[in-house]
Amino acid sequence: MTNADHTLSASPALHSGEIAAVAPKFAEGYARVRDVTDHDGACPAWAKALFMSAAAAVRDHDAMCRREMNRAVTLGLSDKAASGAALGVLISRGEAVYERFRAAVDSALEIARPSAAPEAPEFEIDRQGALDYFTDYFGFVPDYIDLMADEASRGLEGYVLMRQWSLAENPLGAKWVELMLCTINAAEFSSRFVNVHANGARAAGASEAEIVESVVCAIPVSGVAAWLPGADGIIEGRK
Repeated sequence: MTNADHTLSASPALHSGEIAAVAPKFAEGYARVRDVTDHDGACPAWAKALFMSAAAAVRDHDAMCRREMNRAVTLGLSDKAASGAALGVLISRGEAVYERFRAAVDSALEIARPSAAPEAPEFEIDRQGALDYFTDYFGFVPDYIDLMADEASRGLEGYVLMRQWSLAENPLGAKWVELMLCTINAAEFSSRFVNVHANGARAAGASEAEIVESVVCAIPVSGVAAWLPGADGIIEGRK
């Protein structure tokens, strides 16, 4: 196996040579990790740049979020897919993180943030319909869904409507949304939710190699510590 070309890395610390100046062996190791995250493999490079941008937004790493979003757009991410990714971030980590990520999208694509009148068509969903949705997705109704259904059923209706769009109707595509959420949850050391979204990615047609690469994308964001809970989530899903 030949050494990685550090000059092709998307990591500024590798590209500048500052890591190699201290520890060439460490630099080569990190460059090989970035070979996985930065170039086409099981997942295309644009998707992995998007995954890292989203995880960096979650971890409050604004410079990395913007840098990886710029790469994702350069590599082919469309405005509609980027907007879909932003709403995937919103449902996963809330409005403040969405704002950070959406700002990176707007800047990279040089577009104005979309807006529309605060009106919507009627969407029919009730408590039982929400429970049926989760039965279809998981094969059962998790306890945390039952709890919301019992005590805040209106909130559960909203959760289902957001989730239905985020996965089934998202222009990014269900597989890429699920894989992005694998990266985000690995970056936050949550094996439980890596498991959930790895299984969702499998159901959406992702290969095991694509799932593994999505978790490797958490390493530049949160370090190798992200790999263990990420791997645990992948392996648990295989059982």
